[in-house]
Formats: sequence, structure tokens, C-alpha cells
Amino acid sequence: MSDLNGSQSTGSVLGPTLCFKGDLSVDEDLVILGSVEGSIEHAARLVIGEDGKIKADIQGENIRVDGKVEGNLHASSSVSIGESADVIGDVYAPTVALVEGARFKGKIDMGSKKAD
Repeated sequence: MSDLNGSQSTGSVLGPTLCFKGDLSVDEDLVILGSVEGSIEHAARLVIGEDGKIKADIQGENIRVDGKVEGNLHASSSVSIGESADVIGDVYAPTVALVEGARFKGKIDMGSKKAD
């Protein structure tokens, strides 16, 4: 499987026509191109693609957002918010990258090394 940057990785993809409602728990890399409403808990790398639409609190290790997220992001390692991202919610992670052009409304707390 290729991730959004074209490199090979193992994991899952939730396609652009998928609409998931509920609690999503994942132990592998995940790319979300569709819609998720509820909560997301993962133990690896999570990528929200440009067309991804999330209404959920997210807990995980590494989170990359290129799509739309309404909810709080809790990462034990890092959160990256890309140029095409639209995030409404608070970010909790020891490392946060916010790329110029991204839309962000919330607060950033880099004081915790562990996801709440």
C-alpha cells in the first residue's frame, strides 16, 4: 500500500465513499479519505486525506491532517496540520507542526508527552 506521499507502508485505507459512524479503533497505519463521526483511537500513524471529513475526538501516536476535522487531537508523539487542512478543536501533543495556509481554530498544548 502507498501512503499519500507515495512511499510503501502497511496499513488500511478508508476510501472516499465510506461513511463510518461509531468508535473506530486501529492498531495499524490508517489513511482516511472518507467520513468518520464518533471517536478514533489508534496506535500507529493516522493520515486524514484532503477529502477526509472527521467529526470525532482522535487519540493516537502520530496524526497528520490534510482534510477537515471537528474534534480534539491527542497524540503521544506528533500532530501535523497540512496546508489544505481545516481543523476546529484543540491539539495536545509534544510536537506540533502547523503549515502556512492551514485553517485552525482551537488551542495547542505541547506540555504533555502522553495522550490524555
